Amino acid sequence: MNLPEKLSRMTAYEPVRGDYPVRLDANESFLETPPWLRDAVAAAVAQVPLHRYPDPTASGVRRLAARLYGVDAAHITAGSGSDELIALSMAALVPRGGRVLLTDPDFSMYRVYAGLYELDCFAVGKAGRRVEIDAVLAEAKRIQPHLIIFSNPCNPTGLGVTRPEALRLADGADCPVAVDEAYMDFWDQSLIGDLPGRDNLLILKTCSKAYGLAGLRLGFALAGPDITAALQKSRSPYNVSALTQAAGEAALSHPDYLADCAARLREAAAALYQALSALSARSNGAFRALPTETNFVLLETPNAPKIYESLRAQGILIRLLNNTLLRVTAGTPEEQRALLAGLEAEQYIRSQ
Repeated sequence: MNLPEKLSRMTAYEPVRGDYPVRLDANESFLETPPWLRDAVAAAVAQVPLHRYPDPTASGVRRLAARLYGVDAAHITAGSGSDELIALSMAALVPRGGRVLLTDPDFSMYRVYAGLYELDCFAVGKAGRRVEIDAVLAEAKRIQPHLIIFSNPCNPTGLGVTRPEALRLADGADCPVAVDEAYMDFWDQSLIGDLPGRDNLLILKTCSKAYGLAGLRLGFALAGPDITAALQKSRSPYNVSALTQAAGEAALSHPDYLADCAARLREAAAALYQALSALSARSNGAFRALPTETNFVLLETPNAPKIYESLRAQGILIRLLNNTLLRVTAGTPEEQRALLAGLEAEQYIRSQ
């Protein structure tokens, strides 16, 4: 059987499987769902008529997201995680064989979805781990993309584009600009308040990071009328399950709790960076902790694969990005102590 050639050019996203006592690799929240919220979710799910299709517009979670983000629910599209909305934006907003402009490095799934829809990808490299808006605008002028998409703050660099610079890109582009704010709850440069009057701006949000709801697979796309209509027309009729909608409504009904979750993760990330910086200072050049505006910290080291495998053997899983970079998600105090103990082993702190 002959399958499309495009599949041979794609690299699947494959999360690491297995039982690891310390998992700091997936940028999830380490905060466990409190019993009172579990009870609320269970009560909501128990009322779901499983023999019926879900609300096709996901009106309940969209209404609560509108309250959370301070926008009109009519400008929100719900999705099965922001991943579905990334794919949907490419399917709906880019013509066959069209051009997508990315930054490099950035979230790997942008290229996966672009490849799936057989779109041409162009990328602008980063200097100092931040996007250079002038370079993106210059490349956009050269190739005339149908969509520009980037994460802000960025996964994997950990740094973001300030609000004025991101707006300069949106205002200077002649195509839709999708800003993936999956990690914006850990920073303060969101563009949500700047949506009115910007018909080409699309903002992607997720419940998987700061809100500790990765298991629900719930995300939102915020945009003006034209982009919202395109997404609504293109999505599957019942794209968000009834169980996800019920659980999502139960969780999103408590905005103070969600804000507290984000604050606690920010504190944990700051503590992780400080601890890793202190260890780096006495590591004889074994690694360097890089500043972050997210819930993870990057470690720059000439021995990234060796450190990754050694920690993995100890039951500590982090993310190996390449031969010189490791990504570590903020975890519980116990998890972070285990990580530091593993890194403080003799083979890491001796001179490289």
